[in-house]
Amino acid sequence: MRKKGFTLIELLVVIAIIAMLMAILMPALSKVKKIAMRVVCGTNLKGLGTAQTVYANDYDDEYTVQGQGNSSLTWSYQTTSNFAEPSVPWSSRSQLTVGASLYLLVREADVSPKSFVCPASDQHEYDGWNASNYDIVELWDFGAYIPNNPIWGNGGPKNCVSYSYHAPYKGAAASGTGTGSKSSFAANGTLSAAFAVMADKNPWFDPKIPNTGAAGANGQNYKDYVAGIADDWTTGNNPEDWQIDIANAQPHDRDSQNVLFADGHSANLDRTDVAVKNDNIYTIHTTAT
Repeated sequence: MRKKGFTLIELLVVIAIIAMLMAILMPALSKVKKIAMRVVCGTNLKGLGTAQTVYANDYDDEYTVQGQGNSSLTWSYQTTSNFAEPSVPWSSRSQLTVGASLYLLVREADVSPKSFVCPASDQHEYDGWNASNYDIVELWDFGAYIPNNPIWGNGGPKNCVSYSYHAPYKGAAASGTGTGSKSSFAANGTLSAAFAVMADKNPWFDPKIPNTGAAGANGQNYKDYVAGIADDWTTGNNPEDWQIDIANAQPHDRDSQNVLFADGHSANLDRTDVAVKNDNIYTIHTTAT
């Protein structure tokens, strides 16, 4: 009597069907995963907006701006000097990062460092490690970013913060101008609903900005290529697709970014020219039309 079972051909057919189904389903599953990460990313941003409001309630409608009063401070993307020394006054510090301002939400508004990380990004949660074993709420920034350093190189806001923050400081390290004074462009709790307070990380920091369609667009000249997008729209000239793409956030495949506005609402938007007077959210509005 013949034993019941599958023949080799039947098994191969079943395997082929399974493979075809996987090929069909995997892109869909991947898309669902990306959408889920985008939602979590936007939820984090919304939570940071709520935390800014909580902070502003205690500080006369002011959002977080660290280091005010020290005109000798310079703006750095790498590290805040003496970030792990609670006893060092700000008058004795030489530089600070935008992360130092956002870190005030950890210190003052009970925000977890995990909330600053978009799951679709290449950043990671700051673990609070410091040589003096201070508590995380005693520190002043998300660690230190020191390239090629086995201890510090994995920290700093560059590696632990997935979101940009609207121009809190006056001046820049490159120009040698002190950042101790708050920028006139800094966000606060009294601005209009059109003002973009935070967003997914500025694409300028993405080392993989594509060159296709652009005459060598990269992380160094990024702003030159995208700053005029809003002007193009208002004058009836549509910007090219590559301009819009490189202006969008890298963690979301450059098709959008999450944006937090001054009234506390957040949205996922497929263009960056969405702020006051439709200027690009990653550049400061000028007097141009």
